[in-house]
Amino acid sequence: MVKIWFDITNTPQVHFIFALKNTLSFYIPYQCLITTREFCETTKLLEQKTTDKIEVIGMHRGKSKSKKIIGLISRFNKVYRIIKDYDISISCGSEDAVWNSYLRRKKSITFGDNDLAKQWTYGIFVSFAFFPDAIDKDILIRQGINRDKLYQYHGYKEDIYLADYIPDENFKDQIPFNNYVVVRPENLQANYIKNDTVKPITPRLLRELSKSGYNILYLPRYKIDKEYAKGIDHIFIPDEPVNGLDACYFADAVLTGAGTFAREAACLGVPAFSFFAGKSLLAVDKALIRERKMIWSRDINEIISSLKKTERQNVDLSHCKAVQEEVISKLVEVIQS
Repeated sequence: MVKIWFDITNTPQVHFIFALKNTLSFYIPYQCLITTREFCETTKLLEQKTTDKIEVIGMHRGKSKSKKIIGLISRFNKVYRIIKDYDISISCGSEDAVWNSYLRRKKSITFGDNDLAKQWTYGIFVSFAFFPDAIDKDILIRQGINRDKLYQYHGYKEDIYLADYIPDENFKDQIPFNNYVVVRPENLQANYIKNDTVKPITPRLLRELSKSGYNILYLPRYKIDKEYAKGIDHIFIPDEPVNGLDACYFADAVLTGAGTFAREAACLGVPAFSFFAGKSLLAVDKALIRERKMIWSRDINEIISSLKKTERQNVDLSHCKAVQEEVISKLVEVIQS
């Protein structure tokens, strides 16, 4: 029986990787190994998601480039010493998984949707890579992905796990509001921001939303993010990590500095506002904006004005299911090849 190693290095990857993990079990028999690192709510979310054993290796080292390089080398060394017994690795562009697989002459499969990232850190070593077709193929090839190792699907990475999403009807019991908007602050520590001059707009956004009468489900990442909520009325910060999909599904709107969260809301038909702080938007976000499923702005007045004009759409996950079936079919083919 094939043994698949899933390496999860960030919170948004949890739903995605588990969608692959669970759906694959209907197609092929396999054993699994799961690794992660300490970062935001990743470990806690995994513990909520599964009873499988999870190997926690390494931690996030902040935005400093030198610390990130040290952290990458340190985690790879630990991973290489610990993770040996597997046949195939699956990750979202994890250098640790791809490098380990390459050195051990094992197959590696990655998924990505970031056309601004440096895919060359793993691209020449990976066995196969999946990306949305919203991204220009030539960009990915220039970034290091071999043309013959690339598969592009019609849809978004979020479609793949939303296909199996079932809302938790008890979710709102955790929230002290009948109606609310979700706010997720910018992740200014992330290396993908690449804009050291940017200032957070979250503090003022929270104030203006509260003044406008909106109830706010606020989902901070770091200690400094929690400081932004001081003195704000009509705001709730959960004591424990909540299911982000449920938070999106039951919300009147989602306002976030995180691309994944905005895309999840957009794919669910919930008004999605991105105030992503990077210098450039991803191709997938630009595509959703063209499709009028997402609004991007860092102008508070524009955000509040647009929010007042929006309304939820009916949730139709049939497209998500079609995307998932396409990707899983190709994934099984790659695993068995």
